[in-house]
Amino acid sequence: MGIAIADIRYLFLTHHHNDHVGLLNDLVSMNPNVIVILSKKCASYLKTGRHYNHPKQRYASRMMHLIVGMFAKLNGGFSEEFTPYVVRSQDIVIQEDNDRIPPELGIEGEILSTPGHTEDSISLVVGDVAFVGDAARNLLHVLGAPYLPFLFYDPEICYASWLKITAEAKMICPAHGKCFEAAKLSKRLKDPDTYSD
Repeated sequence: MGIAIADIRYLFLTHHHNDHVGLLNDLVSMNPNVIVILSKKCASYLKTGRHYNHPKQRYASRMMHLIVGMFAKLNGGFSEEFTPYVVRSQDIVIQEDNDRIPPELGIEGEILSTPGHTEDSISLVVGDVAFVGDAARNLLHVLGAPYLPFLFYDPEICYASWLKITAEAKMICPAHGKCFEAAKLSKRLKDPDTYSD
C-alpha cells in the first residue's frame, strides 16, 4: 500500500489468532515506536504463543468443516502457533467493554468487546464503519451459515456481538471478505436459521 512501516503509529489487534498477530513481533521490531492496542484477554493469550481453543469451538457449518479440513490436508495442516508477545509499557490494553478510543490517538470512535469467534475479540468503530476482525465474515457463504465466523464457540454470543456492532455502524469491514452493509447482519439476526443472502 506504499506505507512505510516506520509511519505506522498504531496496531489494532482484533484477537490473538496467528493470521492476525503472526507479524506482530516483526512489525514491533522494525518500528519500536508503534503502539499496540489489544484486549486484556488477548494480551494473556499472546504470552502463550498459541491459539486458545474454546472447549465448545466448532465450524460454522458441516460443509465448511469438510472443505477447511481438505484444504488443511493438502497444505500440510494449519499452525496454531505464533511468536509470543509480551505487552510493553506504551501499548494500550483495553480493560472494559465499550471503551472510548483513547483521546491521544486523535480518532473519534469506540472499541467494542465482540466475543463469539474468540473470547478476546474486539472491534473498532470509527464513524459509521466497524472493523470487526473475525466477528463476522463475508465470503464462502455457499458453505452455509452466512456471516458467522468460520469458527465460533457460541452462536448466541456471536449474535449478541452483532447486535452491538449493528447498533453503532452502518458498514462492516471483516478481516475475511469485502466490506458490507450492517443491514445484512441485522437481516441475518432476524432469521438466523433460514437466512439466505
